[in-house]
Amino acid sequence: MSASPTVDPTAGGATIENGFRLVSIRSSAAPSGSAGHDWFAYCIAQGTNMINGYRRGDLADVTVGIENIVAALNERRVGKRGRVDLKPNRPPAPQSGT
Repeated sequence: MSASPTVDPTAGGATIENGFRLVSIRSSAAPSGSAGHDWFAYCIAQGTNMINGYRRGDLADVTVGIENIVAALNERRVGKRGRVDLKPNRPPAPQSGT
């Protein structure tokens, strides 16, 4: 099976400093114990850390799926937004006049 060219869908897009990024997607033989001919190997990097995996499907679907994984990893890294303060605001307790 011939390897397809490396796909980098983040080229030209905004990147997060030290964030996860998709490095490559290439056509691959099925992983050990799996069947089929429509497998792709991918590599995601964050600094010197590398995540290698396999995904089955056509190139467009695999690319979208891996981009979603990268986005989710970066969201986890940055933290959840929109939750500023979890403490409820309560008015001060009234003072008794005795």
